[in-house]
Amino acid sequence: MSAVVRNTTRAKYDRNTAMREPTISYYLKVLDKYRTRALHLSKVAMAKELGISPHTYRAWYRDNNKKRKPSSKYVKWIKSFLESRDIVSADRWMEKEGLQLLCSIGFGERDVVVDFGCGRGDYTLMLARVVGERGKVYSVDKDKGVLSELMGRAYGKGLTNIHGTFVSRDKQPPTELPLPDASIDAFWLSDVLHDGYFKNDEHKKALISEVRRTLKEDGFIAVHPVHMEEKRLKKIIKEAGFHMDREYRRVVLFHGSEFHRASIFRLKIAR
Repeated sequence: MSAVVRNTTRAKYDRNTAMREPTISYYLKVLDKYRTRALHLSKVAMAKELGISPHTYRAWYRDNNKKRKPSSKYVKWIKSFLESRDIVSADRWMEKEGLQLLCSIGFGERDVVVDFGCGRGDYTLMLARVVGERGKVYSVDKDKGVLSELMGRAYGKGLTNIHGTFVSRDKQPPTELPLPDASIDAFWLSDVLHDGYFKNDEHKKALISEVRRTLKEDGFIAVHPVHMEEKRLKKIIKEAGFHMDREYRRVVLFHGSEFHRASIFRLKIAR
């Protein structure tokens, strides 16, 4: 057999072998297929749990060859998964779910509110929309850089009712608010009251006492606790002169782009 014939035969063999071997795109399609299938099964399981469609639930049993009801732990995970799946991005959450959350807690039009430890200001921007043009939002932080960034974001969105308030770094941690007595309708404290910022409980009590000084008699504070045991935080707040008015359990945004299901405490001055 000549060299030309051998090379031609070899080329045909290589081409046929390559056609039979799965490509990367093929594997991606397979993975996408199974991902879609898993998502479908999750929806069906939830449909049964919520009593939406028993027929669909039977189909779920048949497809999975299972003869037992999903465990409560599995159902709980699926519920959390479906809640988070509906939140496509932080921006979408801020446009809808975030505003609904703040309104349900009690923030309203014409209120004067404080976002203490505002950071980049996601909640400040939402509060500014909730209180409206006749309301006011004080964004309090010890970092001038993030306050400047926040004011730039507010200007870009056309929000003129936000007032960036700097608390001095000289006092660590900052427990004094440059605000007049009984002038605030509500406070928002998200991911602030923990040992990372306030090393001991006395510092936390000092801040809450300062909040009480500036809060109106019928006002409230809303606390979203992160990185701290809730039972311990409730005790500290009670000792500072507040009582638990209501507790919410919602999907909440924190750290700019992360979501988790967490408790939110609404507290009022104890009488």
